[in-house]
Amino acid sequence: MSLREHHIWVIGAGFLGSTLAEACRAEGARVLTIDPDAVANLRGSAADEELLRHALQRLVPDIVFCCTATHGGSAEDYRRAYLEPVLNLDHLLKGTRVVFCSSTSVYAGCGGETVTEESPVRAETERVKTLLNAESVVLNSGGVVARLAPLYGDGRCELVSRFMKGLPNLPGDDTRVLNYLHVEDAADALLLLGTQPWLQDGIYNVCGENFTRKEIYEKLEGIFGLDTPEETAEPSQRGVSDRRVDCTRLRELGWEPICTVEELAREWKNC
Repeated sequence: MSLREHHIWVIGAGFLGSTLAEACRAEGARVLTIDPDAVANLRGSAADEELLRHALQRLVPDIVFCCTATHGGSAEDYRRAYLEPVLNLDHLLKGTRVVFCSSTSVYAGCGGETVTEESPVRAETERVKTLLNAESVVLNSGGVVARLAPLYGDGRCELVSRFMKGLPNLPGDDTRVLNYLHVEDAADALLLLGTQPWLQDGIYNVCGENFTRKEIYEKLEGIFGLDTPEETAEPSQRGVSDRRVDCTRLRELGWEPICTVEELAREWKNC
């Protein structure tokens, strides 16, 4: 894939955004990163329309990737990170392709059932409502929504890190289904969704692999020669997700993830 003719904004230059920006530059694109906290070409929040007007003076994009994150955060944090940026983009950049990073946490599925892009969502909290409102803005303007599974990558994987340290294992029972996505596979998926002119707009699940809690802990025991801790961590405020995320729609476009949690664990074992 060559991006030599593309001008790209990456809004959010954290774990995913920085990886995506690097991949875009490697393919020859001109890239402007925007972030209030991380190292970026333009420091500030995309919730500020004047900041985006300033960004336009530096680079007029034909593709915008919204990779913002709140790391938890309040309902207001969600509004500033997700909804206000896409409202500003809709106002300032009519016709520009926008790829918005959402989350598979919006699905209502539980009990290990499989969820596709057509599965029901659960607007139970203000944070999820805000995320879904942001998705609607993007979809109504002809953009793409990528619902991402939890990310991991070099130096970052809560599941493996907790196991290595002997910390309480993840909440839920042995049948709980976990979904994971390597950050580099996520970046590859976003590039596909952002650059293919023939692509049908809409929602795409992005998930690298899924397995039950029992399956992954048995693999980790074999890799590290350690027993799974008997103690189980308390669920977070968001509860315990238990769904199998299906991304057949994305795979039919030619995307295939290449990284696995098991491979990362083996790498960490050998370091």
